[in-house]
Amino acid sequence: MNQFILLTSTLFALFLFILLAVGFLVYRRIIHHAKNVERSLKFVPLLIRLPPQEANEATNRDVREMIKENITKAEGVFNLLSGITTSKAQIYGRRHISLEIIAEGPMIYFYMAVPASLLSSVQKALASGYPGIQIEKAEDINFFSKVSKASGVQGGELDLKRDSILPINTFRNSDSDALGGILSSLSNLGDDEGAAIQILIRPVSQRWVKRAHRKARAYLTGKKTGGAKAFSAVSESVRAAGGGSGGEKSPAENHQVTDMEKKRSEIIEEKVRTPAFETNIRLVASSGDPAKAKVLLQDMLLGFAQMTQQDANRFEFHPADTPQKIATDFIFRFFNERFLHLHKMVLNSTELATIFHLPSEIIEIATPLQRKGVKEVAAPTGLPELGLVLGTNIFRGVEATIHLSDNDRRRHLYILGQTGTGKSTLLENLMLQDAAAGKGFAFIDPHGDAAEKLLAMLPPGRAEDVIYFSPGDTEVPMGFNIMEYDPNKPEQKDFLIQEAIQMLYKLYDPQHQGIIGPRYEHWFRNAALTVMADPEGGTFVEIPKVFTDDEYLKKKFKYLTDPTVQDFWTGEMAQTDAHSKSEMLGWFVSKFGAFANNEIMRNIIGQKHSAFNFREVMDGNKILLVNLSKGLLGDLNSKLLGMIMVIKFQMAAMSRSDTPEDQRPDFSVYVDEFQNFSTDSFATILSEARKYRLNLIVANQFISQLDEQVRDAVFGNVGSILSFRVGTDDAEYMEKQFQPQFNQADLINIPNGQGVGRVMANGVPTTPFSIHFPPPIGVPNQEILKAMRDLSRSKYGRPKNEVEAEITSSLADK
Repeated sequence: MNQFILLTSTLFALFLFILLAVGFLVYRRIIHHAKNVERSLKFVPLLIRLPPQEANEATNRDVREMIKENITKAEGVFNLLSGITTSKAQIYGRRHISLEIIAEGPMIYFYMAVPASLLSSVQKALASGYPGIQIEKAEDINFFSKVSKASGVQGGELDLKRDSILPINTFRNSDSDALGGILSSLSNLGDDEGAAIQILIRPVSQRWVKRAHRKARAYLTGKKTGGAKAFSAVSESVRAAGGGSGGEKSPAENHQVTDMEKKRSEIIEEKVRTPAFETNIRLVASSGDPAKAKVLLQDMLLGFAQMTQQDANRFEFHPADTPQKIATDFIFRFFNERFLHLHKMVLNSTELATIFHLPSEIIEIATPLQRKGVKEVAAPTGLPELGLVLGTNIFRGVEATIHLSDNDRRRHLYILGQTGTGKSTLLENLMLQDAAAGKGFAFIDPHGDAAEKLLAMLPPGRAEDVIYFSPGDTEVPMGFNIMEYDPNKPEQKDFLIQEAIQMLYKLYDPQHQGIIGPRYEHWFRNAALTVMADPEGGTFVEIPKVFTDDEYLKKKFKYLTDPTVQDFWTGEMAQTDAHSKSEMLGWFVSKFGAFANNEIMRNIIGQKHSAFNFREVMDGNKILLVNLSKGLLGDLNSKLLGMIMVIKFQMAAMSRSDTPEDQRPDFSVYVDEFQNFSTDSFATILSEARKYRLNLIVANQFISQLDEQVRDAVFGNVGSILSFRVGTDDAEYMEKQFQPQFNQADLINIPNGQGVGRVMANGVPTTPFSIHFPPPIGVPNQEILKAMRDLSRSKYGRPKNEVEAEITSSLADK
């Protein structure tokens, strides 16, 4: 009975021990998995943009020599990575780095994902090996086919066929680039297909290195090491103890080293000579067609077959248990510990460089690779640390934020670039920064979409400061009278009239071919002074009326006090015969028809009093958004209103002469496609408005769109210039602005969202540098759009019927 109880107790204890052991292993596995997930979330993906492809000018150089020279750069990078991870062993622990080649549709990308703690060191190692590359933090790319099912994902992992101390064939023993074959296998993907190669590495332990040395010696001495696997069978058995004469030598002493054994020892020692890494290599292919995914996977495997070294080592493929498993391991970059334990793949820096290196820009490769479009040039030191954020300079993995201080903004900013390159996004970001900082600014938008979008992104706290001028809002039109001036500053009359004349030249006679001319100016000036003499004010649409309606002229004439203008009517015009007057009137009045006969325009520029005062807008840090949609107004009317806006801001800025300079708040005017509104006012603002704290931030697509005078004013007076991608003609011109750092090819090949810059820093122009512009920082909110639009129209708009009645009354004879 006691024995039965003892046996039962023993079995129970054994069962309990096994249960606890299994539970511990399960718990350890769960904890380990959770730790791996945590580590994966701390990876920082880096997109490596390759230098632009260059023509091979070194025709006398052997291509094989060039290939080896290029791959040697990667070998140096891996040597540096080994030093980084070894020196930071406590931080690094058992964490790893991921090297990835990802094909999505027709494009191939090079990525590296690193632990955040090693980010700076790894970026510097990459940049030292490949100075011409561009490294940027990026989101992980989703290359999995959007139409594929689980069966459309194929993949698995590679390991070494033999012991990892034996090497594969590397670039040092080959005349070709194995990576070229791998990239070729990824170059024929459809738009909804993807494939990837993921290489996970971490420094190997010294235990592996010592074992490799022992095995290398064993081939030379004939001594077996524990667990050693010789390439040939041992021909003699160990004699039994005492089974031989005392004069016989041991097998090791009798061992004659063969040429094959000597070679094996040498290649092992050669592999151990350079830093080595525990390695996982994962291959994944995805397609809507499972058969195509298998073909993609086989093509990648053929690329790795090139690295087979006879009588040494080669890769062998292990398919994944399930598509979900390989996809999960890839996405989370899990280091397969179980796989490594069973197959123990270790590759040294030479082998890794053979598999993963960046293609040379001087060796022709037909495969479409993600390249950078402009070389990296470091921003100069001493840039302001506060102010408007323009973007980020990235040089050799080091990022620096580019600011434009308030003082430097007063020297204005010019932005050039082709459509679709990111100019509108940059303007939006700059204005949103001003809005958040409580600054005042105006935005003149010739298309309308950007103004509407910006209105939907403004901070709700600035709602009371917003004026949304939209001629398309015909029910409550806002008044905008170009002829309105401050009665206490009569000199503004002459300024407005002269600017209005320049505006007419811009609209009807930009080349000064006589369509406007001196006589037209003379008529316009006298007519404008006549309608502006009325104490109630005059408008642009009234000017032709004084020529065509004698009763209306009498109504205005009684307010005239200027004898010169009086003589014009009583002398010159009175003595002009009816026939001549009739011919000239048709020519003169025709220039007003597009505005006076357009209901939308008439209800805006026909109001005697503007809806808002430009001086108050500037001094009160208001936000004025001007929607000049060409689709609604037409090109001519859009240009007219835009030019009037610029004229009014110039006049308001100059009126600040009555206020000490240090008490004038900065006000910025943003103008997209500013060539549409560029008159002499722009040149004057660029050269003189700085002291009045009126800052221009202007953008357009082509330099040829600018008049010669405005172009010279821009490049002669603008302190800061940013260039997105430009065309060939502009690149030739802009190269002079950015030499010697950038040439025409650099400016033509800039990717979207990037550019080059030359900015003012503490009042001094800097040397040119490369710049990355940030993505949109605002998110449109339709509720904010509606609320701000309604508030603005209620404060500044007037009912349509009231406006029309007023205009009709003002144009009446009595």
